[in-house]
Amino acid sequence: MRLKSSSILLVLLTLFCWSAESKNNIPEDIKFNVYRNSNLIGFHNLSFSQLGDDIKAEIEIKFEVTFLGFVVYDYYHKNVEVWSDDKLKTLETFTDKNGEELSCKVSKSKDTYKISGTSRETLSEETIVPTSYWRNELIKGVKKKTLNTQDCSIINFKIESLGKKMIYNNKVKTDHYKLVGKESTGEEVFIDIWYDKFDRWVKMIFIKDGSEIEYISKKFDKSNE
Repeated sequence: MRLKSSSILLVLLTLFCWSAESKNNIPEDIKFNVYRNSNLIGFHNLSFSQLGDDIKAEIEIKFEVTFLGFVVYDYYHKNVEVWSDDKLKTLETFTDKNGEELSCKVSKSKDTYKISGTSRETLSEETIVPTSYWRNELIKGVKKKTLNTQDCSIINFKIESLGKKMIYNNKVKTDHYKLVGKESTGEEVFIDIWYDKFDRWVKMIFIKDGSEIEYISKKFDKSNE
C-alpha cells in the first residue's frame, strides 16, 4: 500500500511540475498605448495562451486619427498565430486599412508553408518571420526577410543595433534596434524597437506619413492610467 501511495504521489508531483513548466513557457501578455505626435490614437495588444503543446498569440490593433472631429484615418488589424517548437505553424489575419481590406493566411505542412494573401499565393520552404514584432528573432543578424502580416507580402529589413538603453525613466534596461525596409507598395519603413533583458518587446517608434507613431507599454504609461 505504501508503494502504491508513493507511486501516486510521484505521478501527481510530475504532473504538477510539467503543468507549471508549460505555463512558464507562455509569454507574458503585451499591451501598448499608441500615440501619433504625442496624441493617443489607439492600442496594440497581444495575448498568449497554451494550445496543446503549442503557443497561441492573439493580436489586435486599433488606430483612429481625427481632425476637427472627423475620422481621417481608421486602422484595424486582427492576427491569430500558432507557434510550435519556436516555429510558425499557422497565421491568419484581417486588416481594414482606412477602408481597404487586406488578409494573410499561412499554414505549415511538414517543411512547406502555404501562403495565401492579398498580395500573393505561393508555397515556400523558407523559415517565416512575421512582422508581429513580439519574437525577437526579427532583429537577429544584419538583414532579415519578413512576412508582412497585413497582406503576405515581403519586407526586407536592414537591422542596426543601437546598443543598450534605459527607458521608462530608467526603469527598464533594453536593447535598441533600428529597422529600415520597404513595403511592396514602395513605401519605406523606418522602425526603432526595444526589447528588455528577457527578450520581451517593450517599446516601438515608427514614421507613418511624416508623423511619429510611438508605442508605450501600458505598464509604464502614467499619462493614461
